[in-house]
Amino acid sequence: MRFSRNLFRICAMSLLAAAVACDGIGDRVAAPPRNSAPGSPQKLSVTTASLPVANVEQLYAAVNDPANAGTDILLAPGTYVLSATGGGAARPNGGRIELQQDMSLYGVTGDRSAVVIDASALPTASFTVPFGRTAPVRIGRGSNSIEWLTIIANSIAAAEIATELTGTPITDIRVAHVLAAGSSRGIDIRNVGATMIGRQINAEVIDNEFLAPAEVVGMTEGVRVANFVGADHGVIVANLDGNRAHGFQIGLIIANNRSSNATIDVSSSGDRFFENALGALITGGLSQATSGFANSNITSFRAHGTQFVDNTAEIPGIERGGMRLVGGLSTVKENGTSNNTLNVELWGSKTRDNEPLDFEAYGAWKASAPGIAGTNNHAIITLHGVSKQIDGVVMPSFPADAGGTNSVTVIR
Repeated sequence: MRFSRNLFRICAMSLLAAAVACDGIGDRVAAPPRNSAPGSPQKLSVTTASLPVANVEQLYAAVNDPANAGTDILLAPGTYVLSATGGGAARPNGGRIELQQDMSLYGVTGDRSAVVIDASALPTASFTVPFGRTAPVRIGRGSNSIEWLTIIANSIAAAEIATELTGTPITDIRVAHVLAAGSSRGIDIRNVGATMIGRQINAEVIDNEFLAPAEVVGMTEGVRVANFVGADHGVIVANLDGNRAHGFQIGLIIANNRSSNATIDVSSSGDRFFENALGALITGGLSQATSGFANSNITSFRAHGTQFVDNTAEIPGIERGGMRLVGGLSTVKENGTSNNTLNVELWGSKTRDNEPLDFEAYGAWKASAPGIAGTNNHAIITLHGVSKQIDGVVMPSFPADAGGTNSVTVIR
């Protein structure tokens, strides 16, 4: 264990945590093989009709018609350029693609480059919703799938794909074989705000590539999984398999951010987070800024053969590293996060060739004085196989918790 690097990290960590969330406010679905052969799209278990479309006007007509709920939209090869207006009139939802309940969107199986949804020309207003920023493609009603597409946005968007549409207390979403490029995040799997209290997301994210924008607007994160700002009692169960995220400030972030009594359970298999500034930030509870608490949350993360490697990018606003694991993290609010638990298990996973550290684990972390993040926060990390070789900074609480209630445990 090494402790000498911690003092120089306080200012940088403060910048990180303050920027992590600047957008405003069941049973696991079995994962199919990530390299599924070409053929019929792999669907979630919902009875659907099929509707072929061949141009952007047909696409808008299909997704904006409530009568098409439960329909598979099959896109012909080509580029579909999204716009805020059409025929001199404002488009519904600012020109975003928002799927109806149990609707899915499919490109050409076996060729993710054949169908391109280009949202790069949408203005700021198209990405503005009551709780902050959003994505050009939105899902979350019932069961939605998006497969075999390329989605291009711009850095104004919070993500290429977001899961924030409401209407059902449980949503099953599948995003597979997608190339997503240009926005702040590749995919944003989150419950957000009071309207999503107790909502459950079951997510499959399979064989996707997430590319960072050329410029930084807010925080850039390849994959975000979060119960966010008041989504108390939210539940997210996510299966990540064979994805690649690179060029972001953070490749993977998992956090109950200013939400309480919430649960996140993520499994990762063969994912690769590389050439980011920070490979992964995973927390039980995150209290960001001067308002909001993150108490009594549970986050679990299991990885088999996942890599956090070569994360050395010098991107402003973030300190570099491999994996950063924190039971309870608070930016400026004293006692902003308490009674959180983070469980992490790694099998055959690697953290290497990151700068300056490959691995950090804290029971609690307070990014700025005075006071501590909170009490009774715990991080439990179990390392199996090759992952037993992982080493780095391990600290129960920073600053020190005088009562000794925060803890970190590493089991090899």
